[in-house]
Amino acid sequence: MAVMLLCPGQGNQHPAMFERLRDEAPARPVLELASERLSFDLRRLGGADDRLDYADNRTAQILLTAHCLAVRAVLGTEIGDICIGYSVGEIAAAACAGCLDPVATFDLIEARVRCMDAARRDSGIEQGMTAVIGIPLARIAAFADEAGLAIAIVNGRDHVVLGGAAGVLDKIEAELAARGAHTVKRLPVRVASHTHFIASAGPAFRGELEAAPLRTARLLMLSGIDGRTIRAKDEAVAALSEQLHTRLDFRHCLELAGERGVGCAIEIGPGHSLTRLCAEVLPQVAVRPFEDFRSPVGLLKWIERASRS
Repeated sequence: MAVMLLCPGQGNQHPAMFERLRDEAPARPVLELASERLSFDLRRLGGADDRLDYADNRTAQILLTAHCLAVRAVLGTEIGDICIGYSVGEIAAAACAGCLDPVATFDLIEARVRCMDAARRDSGIEQGMTAVIGIPLARIAAFADEAGLAIAIVNGRDHVVLGGAAGVLDKIEAELAARGAHTVKRLPVRVASHTHFIASAGPAFRGELEAAPLRTARLLMLSGIDGRTIRAKDEAVAALSEQLHTRLDFRHCLELAGERGVGCAIEIGPGHSLTRLCAEVLPQVAVRPFEDFRSPVGLLKWIERASRS
């Protein structure tokens, strides 16, 4: 039975995200690396001296990546057969699949942030993203075109993330509800990732990826764009650069993972957003988030039981 590691994207970061990891010895090197990048000890996250801006593009991406890599270190490299990442989580997934060491991973995160922020500035508009649930895909796609927005991520048949001008996103909430949306949630991000609004980011990031020490993946990795298999460096370079300005179809990616025999999945980032999506798309798969457990030991015991089922 294949075990899948799920690495979430921005919006899941929170002040208590490292509480279960800060005393775990295998996680310490990763947390120290991330602390150096942010000039703040992640063990003090949420404390009185915490002045981090959690919605900041760079801060969020480093925090999320650090959590995924720290959990991976605690679980050990023997756990996992398939790695899937959501948005920035694809960089963490590549690291978990064996393509990158932690230093190279954070170097690529820094480069990704620079490329995204430069593209956002070049667009000349304040950007944002909003999750919408309850409107069928064809109808929300037509609405997005009319409003001058773009579908950034497809999570389900009636669940998408829209990206575009922040001012437009502010104005459409009531109209989306009137059209049948039961959830309209503005996400804590300031870049319209996976849309044409940051079209220049992908080509710029491709150059950074080509220069990076990317290795052939030891585990299977599936692209969030369309579920394509990623193993060799050229495949990783293409997928990880294209996804910056290309719509992601995460639902399809999960479906393809299910076809490859996934029987157990663990969300190794903070939060449980991918746990919910996986449960909806693959109801036959046992899935839990790391944050469900009081300690990594509890998670390892659950993985062992689920793998035997």
